[in-house]
Amino acid sequence: MRKWMMFTLALSLVIASGCAKTDPAANTQAEQEEAVPVQVTAVQKGNVADEAGISGKLSPNLEVKVAPKVAGKIMTLPVQMGQQVSKGQVLYTLDQTDLKNAVEQAEAAYQSAVAGLNQSTTTVQQSIEQSHNSLTQAEQALKDAKTNEQRMSELFQAGAVASKQLEEAQTALKNAQVTYDNAQLNLTNAEKKTSIQVSQASVNQAKVALQTARENLGNSTVTSPISGIVAAVDAQIGEMASPQMAVVTVVDIGTLIAKVNLAENEITKVKVGDTVDIEIPTMGKNIKASVRSISPVMNQQVKAYPVEIEISNDKHELKADLVINVRLEGAKEQKEALIVPRKSVIEEQGKKFIYKIEGDTAKKVEITTGNETSDKIEIKTGLNEGDKIVEAGQTLLSDGAKVTIQ
Repeated sequence: MRKWMMFTLALSLVIASGCAKTDPAANTQAEQEEAVPVQVTAVQKGNVADEAGISGKLSPNLEVKVAPKVAGKIMTLPVQMGQQVSKGQVLYTLDQTDLKNAVEQAEAAYQSAVAGLNQSTTTVQQSIEQSHNSLTQAEQALKDAKTNEQRMSELFQAGAVASKQLEEAQTALKNAQVTYDNAQLNLTNAEKKTSIQVSQASVNQAKVALQTARENLGNSTVTSPISGIVAAVDAQIGEMASPQMAVVTVVDIGTLIAKVNLAENEITKVKVGDTVDIEIPTMGKNIKASVRSISPVMNQQVKAYPVEIEISNDKHELKADLVINVRLEGAKEQKEALIVPRKSVIEEQGKKFIYKIEGDTAKKVEITTGNETSDKIEIKTGLNEGDKIVEAGQTLLSDGAKVTIQ
């Protein structure tokens, strides 16, 4: 038993001694594992514009869906998508067979109406002459009847003629008066030239019909109303086209329009003519543009003010419907301030922090910020110019962590 106890004690001392010998190596390895690789940058002075960032899409300055004014079968379609066209250039043509027949029929109807008008004019002139002659004759007959009636009345008073003769003279006078009145009425009606007016109306109607038929024939050749690029061709030769269907769409992208909506606190920062920055993420480009128009009335659906921004695109490098970010500058002049990359700032529980490098250690520093852009942020307190800060790798850090700078 005594030997067994001494053996156990010796074994424990050996194990303890072995563990003690490995501790320094273990500590060194732990220290090496704690060093976090990071990328650093220096706090610099610069300008940060106060900007409102808005996302949107580019739209063509003009977009025209070209549909025919008349229905018909498409006979030619010489343009294709992506082709540049000029104003007045032929986009497509329709079958003209029925339209030409309509023009011929309308021309025949017009000529017939003109002939009817000429005939009516001749007839009316003859009617007027006849009415004049009839009125002259009726006037003379009325004058004679009056004279005869007066003479018979005097003779009847003298007892030279019977009452029957006087009555006959009075009846003749009445009839002569009626004949005269009718002749005068006929002349008045003839001079109104009513039939000529009716014929003239027929001529006017036929003329309009002929003009419409000719316009329809002309409309069978459809031209581009603007200069631009063919954005879409939605039909094929042989298909029927109608005024309700756009066959070709032409867009003008020499100038593009970005339509954005600004909130109430942002609209006061811009005015027509202001320069804005347009970022196009997919192309990695930043370009300058100008505010073209600002609505004075809030759009109640989105509770914001519509703003249009005009972008020059003479070389057609930009395409419609590209997603963009618009930054409207709120101040033309800014004092120099301390600025850092936006990605170096981390937020926790409503506060902002940056890891500042001190030797081989990263110290977590609370900061206050000012104006911001998509890639920069102004530092008001917490840092000084020239301080080295962690720009990448801070997600693996904690306050006081060891770092290795890459």
